[in-house]
Amino acid sequence: MEKTLEQLLNERGVMEFGARRAERIKDLEEYKKALYMIDMNNGFVNFGAMANPEYNKLVPEQLKMMEKFRREDEAVNFILEGHDKDALEFKSYPEHCVLGTPEADLIPEFIKEQGRVNTRTYYKNSINGMLNRNVQDDIKAMKNLREVVFEGVCADLCVMDFARTYARYLDQINHEAKLFVVRNAIDTFDAPGHNREEWIDIALKVMAQAGIEVVENVEELEEKEKALGLR
Repeated sequence: MEKTLEQLLNERGVMEFGARRAERIKDLEEYKKALYMIDMNNGFVNFGAMANPEYNKLVPEQLKMMEKFRREDEAVNFILEGHDKDALEFKSYPEHCVLGTPEADLIPEFIKEQGRVNTRTYYKNSINGMLNRNVQDDIKAMKNLREVVFEGVCADLCVMDFARTYARYLDQINHEAKLFVVRNAIDTFDAPGHNREEWIDIALKVMAQAGIEVVENVEELEEKEKALGLR
């Protein structure tokens, strides 16, 4: 019998990688930092109705940030769209990133990252990945979390919604952490009625208003960390 979306997301809502490696995977409460890479699916980057190959230009900077988190033995999280074939979202957007199809997979450059230690992957059936209960539960379990970094696409949709809701969820559980979004590691698209630069600017302003600090790149982030005692 064909599995329902709920069954698939229960199986794949969070996938923990690195268990076969010699390195020890930290318990969630041990992490002090968490990186969230949002929607770098094939279906947004490489092929399909929603793909924008321009997003490939983000990859080198995103890999630099991931490597920083690897060096520091901190958490790397992939937030990916993984839709049911009859997802309600398809009333608003073309069909994309259906679970079990290549569109729902990470882009090839990140597949090896997905298999490294201290890495988790979460799937979502809507724009906002914070609605995945596994994401919420894992944040709550990271009791020593002090710093969170957001990267990915689309800046004014999935990144902005995730980051803002993350900030408000921390308020809900009375957990204080410093939140950053990295300007050269996010992007959005040009379309009729949707000017790319305008909507990036809007997204950054909205996130800043929500208490999320904008940094240009990994180098500026490290300067901020040093100044704030986060290194």
